[in-house]
Amino acid sequence: MFKLLKISSPGKIILCGEHSVVYGKKALACSINLRTTLTASYSLNSKFSLKLNDLNKLIEFEKDEFMTLRSSCSKNDPDSILNFLEITETDKIYGSVIFFILSQNQLDWSKFCGLSVEVNSEIPLASGLGSSASYATCCSALFYIISNGSRNFSTQDLEIINKNAFFIEKIFHGKPSGLDNSVSTYGNFIVFEKGTITQKFNSATNLNVLITNSNIPKKTLEQVQKVRYLYEKHTKVVESLMNAIDILVEDFITHLKESKSEEKLKDLISINQGLLYSLQVSNYELNSIINLTQKFGFNSKITGAGGGGCCITLLDNNNNFENRINNLISSLIENNFTPFQTKLGCEGIRVEEFLE
Repeated sequence: MFKLLKISSPGKIILCGEHSVVYGKKALACSINLRTTLTASYSLNSKFSLKLNDLNKLIEFEKDEFMTLRSSCSKNDPDSILNFLEITETDKIYGSVIFFILSQNQLDWSKFCGLSVEVNSEIPLASGLGSSASYATCCSALFYIISNGSRNFSTQDLEIINKNAFFIEKIFHGKPSGLDNSVSTYGNFIVFEKGTITQKFNSATNLNVLITNSNIPKKTLEQVQKVRYLYEKHTKVVESLMNAIDILVEDFITHLKESKSEEKLKDLISINQGLLYSLQVSNYELNSIINLTQKFGFNSKITGAGGGGCCITLLDNNNNFENRINNLISSLIENNFTPFQTKLGCEGIRVEEFLE
């Protein structure tokens, strides 16, 4: 067993395919170099503890509590355990991991006695950037290492980690697509269609981006329902928009595999935003972010369902870049938005430190 283990997993954005993926089209997602980090260590303490610093949550239990919970645990009824633990709806991301531990027979008390787990994240919560999936993937990797001892993940190992992360996500979200945890597990770029990963690849271009949080919580279900209403009202028109987005996904994939393709990608980002605007998923705050970035010569789009959450801006090194980006960031902050620079297409789940 290890003395210290540190694992990290990235967040995600949808680069193209928002909403159209609901209608059977492709979605292109990728990892972002903002990560959740999980640190685990063993001591002579007889307790198991899980601490989520960003949520200011701590749960601890000893062997008797663990055994009592396990005896009443049913894989088909996670709510019974969440209710027993008095975990509220807003804390289900927390309780979903506890339920996973209890529902896996190979994870017996001997593996948790004295284990302290602490989680920190660079990913903003409720922003559509995959914070819960990143957390679930880190926890899944931790439990896999505890069960199997392996810390050099093979393709098969990653498949199991991804499957278990999806299990945790389902407890928390109900019916997630599986896209977020797949990106957190595998990293880089992923094409997702009809619930299945159809392609994984790396980009030939080093893509620097600015992600700006509107600080309006994302409202995925509300936006999906809005687009559904529009689709039912104007089926042929909306279907043509969905088809256009699907073509854009193919173009994104093609150009990402080419070197020095930033100019082409900038055009695609602007076209994509126009289509999302036509689907009526933008709002005043998101439009303000996009207008500000255009003022300084950058191309942006919504990432995610819209109605809140974030926009992504492709950065370049042209035409007095440093001055433009500094002025843009200042303007965004002045307008009560939260920008942060990062990279697209980084590594997925990885072990950062392991001490035996």
